[in-house]
Amino acid sequence: MESFPWNVGAIGVVQAAMADIDYTVAPANGSGTVDVVTLPAGCLVTKTIVEVLEAFNAGGTNVLTVGTNDTVDNLAADGDVNEGAVGFNEVSKKVRTTAVTTVKAKYAQTNGAGSAATSGKARVTVEFVRLTAE
Repeated sequence: MESFPWNVGAIGVVQAAMADIDYTVAPANGSGTVDVVTLPAGCLVTKTIVEVLEAFNAGGTNVLTVGTNDTVDNLAADGDVNEGAVGFNEVSKKVRTTAVTTVKAKYAQTNGAGSAATSGKARVTVEFVRLTAE
């Protein structure tokens, strides 16, 4: 995972946090997550951008999601990202944090009659603004 610096304490400043996720986080017919950013209470996530840098190629399905909930999908859900094509996927779902909250990215693959993924990499960018110092 590659992370970039940001200042989550700055109130009223739109910021972005980024992390990379690749096919190696998920075992065959399984899933894995990476942390994108941990936000304090009082933040509003305004946008999620998933840039697929290298297409994911599991023989069955490839699903990349982003979220703060237990299923890691309330910011970018199944179907919001085209994991099989290089390019940008922008999702404008919003989440407000009421406690310290970690935004995660999750990659899941199923092999079906095919093989496990041997390639796939994406950069997840989460845009957020701290509204209050709760």
